Amino acid sequence: MRIVALRKLRAADLPPLEGELGSGLVALVGSPEDSAEARRALVWAVATEEGTVEVESPRHGAALERLWGATGGLAEAVGAAVGWIAGPALARVEAARAALGRIRAERPPADGAGDRVEEALRRLEGAPEQLRVEERAVNELRGEWAEVTGDVEQATMEWLRERQDAETTLQAYRDRARELKQRLAQIESGGPDAPCPTCGRPLADHLSDVRIQLREEWESVVQDGSWWKRRREQLEDKPEQLRALEGRALRMHAVMEGAAERLEVARARVLERETLRGVATPPDSPAARALERLAEELRGAALAAVLRDAARIAERVTAGRVLWIRWSDEGPVAEGVFHGGAPAARDGAAVDLACRVAAARLARAAGAPLDGMVIGEALDALDPEDRLRSADVLAELAQLLGQVIVVTGTDLVELRPELFTRALALRGGSRAEPPLRPLSVGMATLALSA
Repeated sequence: MRIVALRKLRAADLPPLEGELGSGLVALVGSPEDSAEARRALVWAVATEEGTVEVESPRHGAALERLWGATGGLAEAVGAAVGWIAGPALARVEAARAALGRIRAERPPADGAGDRVEEALRRLEGAPEQLRVEERAVNELRGEWAEVTGDVEQATMEWLRERQDAETTLQAYRDRARELKQRLAQIESGGPDAPCPTCGRPLADHLSDVRIQLREEWESVVQDGSWWKRRREQLEDKPEQLRALEGRALRMHAVMEGAAERLEVARARVLERETLRGVATPPDSPAARALERLAEELRGAALAAVLRDAARIAERVTAGRVLWIRWSDEGPVAEGVFHGGAPAARDGAAVDLACRVAAARLARAAGAPLDGMVIGEALDALDPEDRLRSADVLAELAQLLGQVIVVTGTDLVELRPELFTRALALRGGSRAEPPLRPLSVGMATLALSA
């Protein structure tokens, strides 16, 4: 669903909001209070279909609304994405469960039916052994996958830690160079009466010696700082070893997916064999337990895919402060976090935003008819630097979905106007102005005269 326009949308004490939105990355900008009210009103209007929003495509059901506007919370949005990703395979598992629940009535087979059953049983004779082979293969691949992903995480931690150390050292040299430059300027302007940097007494005859000493120290600090600047630039991109490990992990993941598909086929063949033999399968039978394990594995793999994608987004948004994300009873939790003394609340907002973006991307890739999204609170709770980086992520998401509406109480649009296709300011400056005032955004065109 894509919002075309607002038609006298009411949000708390704001004037009725009316205006065209369009496609791409769209912003509604106001004070923090006004933007929060506008976002709640927009999501509520879509959920209740009260007619104050004009849509271009069919409205979403409840599951997609969790992705579009986070109507049920973050856990529900991720759960909706898991449902889309694992849906086809889970449907086959449920069909197999239904088949196991049916007990074949004992009756004489129809003409030729017995021969067909015997032929099918011969075809499926090796199914149990094949299932054991595929299970062993998947277990071995999981061990290798765990080892490779562990190597990737360790190499990533080392790279980011080394990059952070280089950044910290470079900043220390810059601070020291700035301090020395200020001292040189002070003694140049003060002359012999300038205070000594050590004891505070007038330099007098020592002026020249102190000036030379400070200048030599400043030149040494600048030279060392230049080396650390080059070192920081070298560490900007991922090391070749880390890229190689990530490539190996991607290839291993593709092999695992193929093995998991073969395992699913092998289990289906075993279930078909048991059904043809007329086995009445109780709820706690090995076959039923195998199906339950398969369903859990499918849901777990889908959740892991969302968290992996979310971790990549969070690493990008936080510049490496958040490395990966795990799922707990309370929901997604950031791990591998370099707080640097800053409050951890910003990392929670980054995880929230990253999980929502990842859930939308993967659900759309799995076939969900999701062509829009609304972002608000999580974006505003980010640090200014993280918010700027997240703007690029949201612009890319808007290209994928067709529309992303950012309802914000920050200066993000002023800082990154080139990313937005349309932006509207909430609440006009006077009664004569419309309650949604267009702002200047988009890529500027430079005309050169002859």
